[in-house]
Amino acid sequence: MAIQVTPLEIIEEGQTLWGTNRQPVGCSHCHRSFLADEEQIHMLCPLCCSGQLEPQPLRLRPAEPEQMLPFKINKENLSLIYSDFTSGVWFKPDDFNVETLIQRTQAVFWPLWLVDSDVKGRWQMEAGFDYQVKSSKEYYQDGQWRSREIVENRINWESRLGELETHVDNVTVPGLEENNNRQQMTGGYQLENAISFSPKMVDSALLEAPDFPPEDAWALAKPIIDRRLAQVCARASDAQHTRNFAIKGEYHNLNWTQFLLPMYVTHYKDDDGKPQVLVINGQSGQIKGPRLASQKRGLRTAAIIGGIAAMMFLLALLGFLLTPIFPPAAIAAVLLAILGFGTGLGALFPAIWPSQWNRNHQTPKIAERK
Repeated sequence: MAIQVTPLEIIEEGQTLWGTNRQPVGCSHCHRSFLADEEQIHMLCPLCCSGQLEPQPLRLRPAEPEQMLPFKINKENLSLIYSDFTSGVWFKPDDFNVETLIQRTQAVFWPLWLVDSDVKGRWQMEAGFDYQVKSSKEYYQDGQWRSREIVENRINWESRLGELETHVDNVTVPGLEENNNRQQMTGGYQLENAISFSPKMVDSALLEAPDFPPEDAWALAKPIIDRRLAQVCARASDAQHTRNFAIKGEYHNLNWTQFLLPMYVTHYKDDDGKPQVLVINGQSGQIKGPRLASQKRGLRTAAIIGGIAAMMFLLALLGFLLTPIFPPAAIAAVLLAILGFGTGLGALFPAIWPSQWNRNHQTPKIAERK
């Protein structure tokens, strides 16, 4: 099996690519790599919110991406998305608000690989052909035996083998080591809506660079290519099903290009000042990330309510002390004591609720890298 993979090239600092003004930068903390314009150099990395984007050389294929999905979600949509996301959280951190999230929003295109391949070789498989078998079943009804026809769908499996020479286009495979986490964060995309890459569609977005080289991605690409070949062979055999497909072949002229997927990234800071990153699918608007309440704010609220309860108890005590002098004060004292007790119980809610809420809303998180 012959496989040719074009080596990566070094893109130097300040070198621009793909008809854009984007040049290579890297995060000093998580070591993710991007293509950014000059205004984005030294900005906070949107994916870890801990390091800055500094100019650095980058190992990359200089060929421009082949396809991309444009953003469908705009800033007006984001305001509604952030409003829905934050509205269900009581006792939010002060930083967890729509205005802050909008201000920190950064558009990012993240990569998949597209691989094309010429294939030549010998194949074999079991081809399945649908057929029907008719039978009858006897049953007793209304005092007599009756017969009912039954039609069963079955598959006849036959061995097939042959030779093929074909071309397979645009097999998608991960471009990032954290691809599974990224897909968990963004959710699915409608890849069939892709357009040809255009520098004009990049706008102000960062372009995240692949860190999963084709040499490693090929192990994931080959089984997908082979499934495509199985479908080709099934059509050639007029079969409806295949199983145990195997091919002994050569894979030539591998062409690796990028497929860019849109997402927005923003963050807020929790009680400890730690950034909590939120990811929004730029096509569907799905938002994922930690949705945390503020334990400190809950405790402050509990302290205020507790103070009100303590004041009620003090007034109730004063009322009881005045009862010998002014008997009606006893009624007010009892009412204040009851209200104070209820208010004191109510103070437990803001003290306890944030921690219980946070236990269920810590994940999913963008992959942490150091």
